[in-house]
Parts: sequence; structure tokens; C-alpha cells
Amino acid sequence: MPEDGDTSSLSDEQLACRAQAGCAASFDQLVRRFQVPVFHFLEHRGAGGEAEDLVQETFLRVYENLHRYRRRWRFRTWLFTIARRLNVNTYRRTKPVTAGEGVRESIPSGLAEPAECAIEAEGRQRLWEIAAEALSPAQCDALWLHYVEQMPVGDVARVLGQSRVAVKAMMY
Repeated sequence: MPEDGDTSSLSDEQLACRAQAGCAASFDQLVRRFQVPVFHFLEHRGAGGEAEDLVQETFLRVYENLHRYRRRWRFRTWLFTIARRLNVNTYRRTKPVTAGEGVRESIPSGLAEPAECAIEAEGRQRLWEIAAEALSPAQCDALWLHYVEQMPVGDVARVLGQSRVAVKAMMY
């Protein structure tokens, strides 16, 4: 497998298969694509200051277990399942973080004024804080994965270890 070349145009699944075959550039591309979304997901789940460490641990586990990945799976789903399980295991070992703590959205790009961006980001943060207070962790995860990470319901169901019907009911 060649180590050089443009990997940016390959699908996630193609990159994962190339990484399985030893292509370091393909694995690097996967890390570049997913480190921020995984960080935001873990931060949303209350990882707070541990989110960066959990992102690193997630990609370490992905690297160590690439031989278990199957192309018939969406790589994104497999990755977020690993991240979620790591977070759950860490949560079980540590004191829970208060609802909404550590939830931060990136400021949208564009020509909006900084004050408008801050107000919009604060509104999104408050929305997730309210959701965390009113919903179960699984319901919050389902909504986050579907609406923020734009995962189809079937993929959300696989990440959460639930049926599609259960996830649809959670999101309703």
C-alpha cells in the first residue's frame, strides 16, 4: 500500500481498509476527519476536560483494533461506538459531571458579527443543557448523533446498541 498520494478523496471505509493494510497516510486522514467530531461528541457527553484524552484513547483503540473492522460497516458508526463505550467506561469509574457542563459549540464561520456568533453559540449551548436536564443520556446521545453528527437512524441505533424503532421512539 503506498504511503503517499492524495487520500482526501477516498471514502472513510476505503481509508479504513487501506489503514488495515498498513497505510499510515490513510489512518492519518481518518484522524484528521474525525478528531473534531469525536471531541465534540465526547464533550457533549460530559467528558469535559477529559475529552481530549478520550479522543486520543479512542483513536488508539481504533488503531489497535483495525483488524476487527469490516468494510460492510460504516467506519463512522464503528468509530463513534468505540468513543461512546470508552466514555461510558470512564464515566463509571469517575464522578459524574453536572448536566450541560463542558458542552461547547464552535462559533460558526462566515461574515456574522462576533456578538451574533456568541449569542447563537450560547443559545445552542443552553438548548443542549436543557435537553440534558430533561432527557435521558441515551436520548441526548441519539439526538446529538442524528442532528449534529448527521448520522442516519440505523447508524445511531448501532452506536447506542438499540433497535431502529427504539431510537426513533427516543428521538420522538
